[in-house]
Amino acid sequence: MIDRLSPEEIARNLKTKIIGSTIHIHEQTTSTMDSAKKLARTGFKNGTVIFAEEQTHGRGRSGHSWSCQKYKGLLLTILLKHTIQPDYLCLITGTISVSITETIRETLKLPAEIKWPNDILIYGKKVGGVLVALEKEPKKQPVFLIGIGININTREKELPGQTRLPATSLAIEKKEVINRNLFAAALLQDIDKWYFILKNEHYRYITERWKEFCITIGEKLTITDGGKDYTGKVIDISNNGGLMLRLKNGEIKTFRGGSATIKS
Repeated sequence: MIDRLSPEEIARNLKTKIIGSTIHIHEQTTSTMDSAKKLARTGFKNGTVIFAEEQTHGRGRSGHSWSCQKYKGLLLTILLKHTIQPDYLCLITGTISVSITETIRETLKLPAEIKWPNDILIYGKKVGGVLVALEKEPKKQPVFLIGIGININTREKELPGQTRLPATSLAIEKKEVINRNLFAAALLQDIDKWYFILKNEHYRYITERWKEFCITIGEKLTITDGGKDYTGKVIDISNNGGLMLRLKNGEIKTFRGGSATIKS
């Protein structure tokens, strides 16, 4: 029997204020981000979520592709009308990464962690990620498209081969099949909770939780920003979600997730 996502099943377990106000499920799409971009140009209810059972051109951050077997993952984009200062854009990625990590930890008791800014890992293997895009039209409130991809019931032999980070799924790590509808509802519930923390500008609360889950803190690494490389030790996450690096010369430099990438 095919394990399908059901809007009714997900909605039945939701008690959210904004997230999941409307739920669309596509059997197949190029990517949920593409579908969301089209919807963003029309009238839509704030907090609308688009799921896809299969993506033919799923995308990750920095142009990386994201693939997942049909009926085996959670592939979704949330449309959010939200106004935030440009300096704080990275915090949206952090808010969603914290939500996903917390959902995995609380519902499945698995030790999920965040590799700054947007990779969700379990035992050092990537289980999911976040991609945030901004749709801006003149005289209209900005719309954030929040793309999420999580490997739920993917088996070992179905995982992609050569990837930047070794891959895994929740089912592999939990050693049991996961109910995708229940997990989707739990995730949307958690995102709704954390979104209101963001909306109320409790930024430090978000960054403290992000820091708690973030394995990048304390690491020595090289970050590429504006075509230049910077090497140092990660000492903190700033109030606006930037990664703070103490360089070899003692200078502290903050990098934002939108433009900076960690060199692998």
